[in-house]
Amino acid sequence: MRHASGRPWLIGRWDGELRVVRSGTDALAVIGLTSATDVELRAALAAWDSSGEPVRLTRQWAGDFHVIASVGHRIWSRGTAYGTRRMFHTEYAGMTVASDRAAALARLTGAPIDRVGLATRLITPTPYPLGDRPLWTGVHPVRPGHHLVSAEGNAPRTVRWHRPPRAEIPLAEGATAVRAALERAVALRTGGVDRVSADLSGGLDSTSLVFLAARELDPQHLLVCTGSDNPENCDDLRWARTAAAHLPGVEHTVFSGADRPPFYEGLLDEQVAFDGPTELSMHRKRIFSALRGMAERGSRLHLNGLGGDHLFLGQAAHYHSPLPRHPLLWLRHIRGYRALFSWRWRELLPALADRSSFGDTMRAMDLANTDPITFNTVVLAWCYPPRVPSWITGTTRELVTEAVAGAADTPPLADNRGEHIELDATELVTREIPGWRDVARRHGVTFATPYFDDQVVDAARSVRLRDRSTPFAYKPLLAAAMRGVVPEEMTRRRTKATGEGALNAGLRQEREALASLWDDSVLGELGLVDTGELRRVSLSPLSEGTAENGLGDTVAAELWARSATPTGATPTPERSVRT
Repeated sequence: MRHASGRPWLIGRWDGELRVVRSGTDALAVIGLTSATDVELRAALAAWDSSGEPVRLTRQWAGDFHVIASVGHRIWSRGTAYGTRRMFHTEYAGMTVASDRAAALARLTGAPIDRVGLATRLITPTPYPLGDRPLWTGVHPVRPGHHLVSAEGNAPRTVRWHRPPRAEIPLAEGATAVRAALERAVALRTGGVDRVSADLSGGLDSTSLVFLAARELDPQHLLVCTGSDNPENCDDLRWARTAAAHLPGVEHTVFSGADRPPFYEGLLDEQVAFDGPTELSMHRKRIFSALRGMAERGSRLHLNGLGGDHLFLGQAAHYHSPLPRHPLLWLRHIRGYRALFSWRWRELLPALADRSSFGDTMRAMDLANTDPITFNTVVLAWCYPPRVPSWITGTTRELVTEAVAGAADTPPLADNRGEHIELDATELVTREIPGWRDVARRHGVTFATPYFDDQVVDAARSVRLRDRSTPFAYKPLLAAAMRGVVPEEMTRRRTKATGEGALNAGLRQEREALASLWDDSVLGELGLVDTGELRRVSLSPLSEGTAENGLGDTVAAELWARSATPTGATPTPERSVRT
C-alpha cells in the first residue's frame, strides 16, 4: 500500500486482513480482525487528533488488530493493549521502519544478536521488563498499549493509549460484561467461516469457547478435538466427553499419544525465525499435530483457550497487603491460600511482612537460585523467583546481573503486586502468539485466542479482586459468566492435567538429539552456557528433575539463536554486544 507521497507505506502479506480508508492525503489502515465498519473507520480517521493523542474511537472496536494511521506528516502504529499484536522499530537508510515482527527488522538490517538480551532468556521466568527486550541489537520494542509515532526528520517516540481498568465492578455486573465480550469475540471469528475447529480439553476455558461457538454455528460446521496420551485413564478426556455429549451432531476427535509425534521430535528439521525463544521451536510437530488433523477435516479457523488461566485463576499476591476496609476478609483469603498450596508459616510470614518496592525486589534478585518453582512455592513478591540453571556460565550471570540492575528503576506494570504479576504473565504468553499464528497459517488455519482480545481482558480485569481471585472457588468469574451457556456440571471440575508424563517420554526418546545440539552450540560460541554440562544433562534429563531444571528453556534459546544467525556466520561475543 502506498503513502500519499507515492512511496511505499505498508508492505506485507495480509490474507484479506487489511482494510484501508483515505481522506485526501490522510489514511487509516486496520490489519486483523475488527468489528469496525467502513463508516466507523472513516469516522476514526476524521476524528484523529494530530497532536499525538490517539483517537478514542478505535478503543471501542472489538477484535484483535493493528491500527496504522498516516495523518499530516506523522504516522501512528500500534498493536493491541495486551500484546497479541506487537510492534517493533529500527532505523534503516535514515528512516524509521516499523514491523509486527522483530525478526523481519533484523533480517532487513542484518542486526547482530544482542547477547545480553539472550542471556536473560536463560533465567526463567525472565522478569519484567527484561522479557520486553528484543534479541537483536538496534531493534526496539513498542510496549503493549502504546503507539509508535514517527515523522520524517524526528526521532520516533511512543504515546500510551491504553491503561488497564480499575478493578471495582462487583461479580454479577462483571460476569455480564465478560460474557458479552466473549460472545462478541467468538462471533466475530466464526462469522462467514465454513468450518471451525476448537480445542476441548475438558477444562472450563476451552469448554466455554466451544459452547459459545456452538451457538453461532450449525453442528456440522463445528469440530472439536481432545489430546490424550492415555485414553484409558485420562481425567481430561472424561470431562471432554461429558461436554461433547451436550453437543449433538458436533464431531469430536480424540488424538491419542500414538497419533502425535513425541515432544522434542525433529528439533532441527526446520528453522523458523521467531521473535524469541519459544516452545514452538522444540515441540512444533507435537503442538500442531492436532491442528493439522483439523485442517484435513476442513477447518479454516481454530479456537484455543489460551488466556483463561491468566484472566480467571487470580493471584494470591493480591492479598499481600491487608485490605484496609476488610481485614477479616484479607485474613480469611490468606489462610485459604495457605491451605490450598500447603504453605508453611515460616515461609508465609516473612513474605507477608516484606514491603520491598519493585525496584528493591529487582536489585535483591537471587541469581544463584537453582530451586524450581513448585505448587507449594510462596509467591507474594513482585515476581516469581527466577530459576537459574546449573549450566550457565559466569559471563551469563554477570550479563544478567547488569541487566537486572539497569531495569530496577523501571515502574511496575501495576501498583498492586498481584496485578503486576498477572499482567507480566499475560504478556509472557501473548509474546508467543504471533509465532503460533505463523505456524498455523502454514497449515491453512487461522489460530484464534479470544480470551486475549483487549475488550475481553478489560472486562475481566474490571471485576473486584476479591470476586475473581479467591482460594474458595475455581474461576468464579468465568463460571458466573458462562451460567446458562455451559452445562452446570462442567463448572464443577477442580482437577487439571499437566502432561508431564508425555514430556518425560519425549526427553527419554530424543535424548541423543538433544545432546547433539551442544556439539556446535551457538550459545556455547557466545560463552553463555557450559556445553559439556548441557550434554551430560541432556543424556540423563530425568535424573535432573525433567522440565523443572530449565532444560527446555535453554533448548528453545539455542534453537532461536540458530535461526537468528545467518548460515555460515559466526556469532562472536564482540559483535553481539556492539551497540
